[in-house]
Amino acid sequence: MNKTPKDIILELNSKFKQNFESWSDLADNKLDKTFFGLQCIAAVGEILALKKVSKHHEICCKVYDEIFSDGVSAVYLATNAMDKPANIILRRIIELGVAAVYLWDMPHMVYSWNNFDHDLSFHEMMKHVNSKGYLAYVTEQNSIEIETDLFPSLRCQKIYGMLSDVVHGKITTFESSMPDRFIFGESDWDAFVSLIEEVVVMLVRAYLMRYNISEEVFQKVPKARKEFN
Repeated sequence: MNKTPKDIILELNSKFKQNFESWSDLADNKLDKTFFGLQCIAAVGEILALKKVSKHHEICCKVYDEIFSDGVSAVYLATNAMDKPANIILRRIIELGVAAVYLWDMPHMVYSWNNFDHDLSFHEMMKHVNSKGYLAYVTEQNSIEIETDLFPSLRCQKIYGMLSDVVHGKITTFESSMPDRFIFGESDWDAFVSLIEEVVVMLVRAYLMRYNISEEVFQKVPKARKEFN
């Protein structure tokens, strides 16, 4: 306990450098699908920016770049064995990911959120975008039949709950007393990559259904066609 703040930070930095080296030695980092998906999400924002018909859509389009940036940041933190911060950002990704669709058709909520610091309820957003009325609206708009939830409701809620436990510091998520804290482990990496890939795939598929822009997205990210078509 006699270490200076600088000593503690330098020691952590040394440990993180070792973690990153361990990550870079992996034969397969298993990130291709996640990054193709993140690129698709950024492409969705670019495409919608050209299709916007309302001022509030300008705000909505910013969300997609934010999700891309958050995704890259979360992955980088996980390469350094900073799993808790990575999962905290992942919760932000799934929340913003659903909000992107919810807000597109709700201009008054956009202004409440943007201008008056209104908090969006994940439960209410999920309920809205998966409602029969909303799915009927999307079906009519896109001339396609949607036979499932836009976002898989039970799985999204479960993931959001798991990540919220991390954010809110439930004791079951504590790692500070574990001997291998801040040490890169391949099993922890695999678990995080599996989760972020699942979240990104859910978001991409929902966006392609909601906006009916698959071909435009795949033109921007050709390698994603095989993964998401």
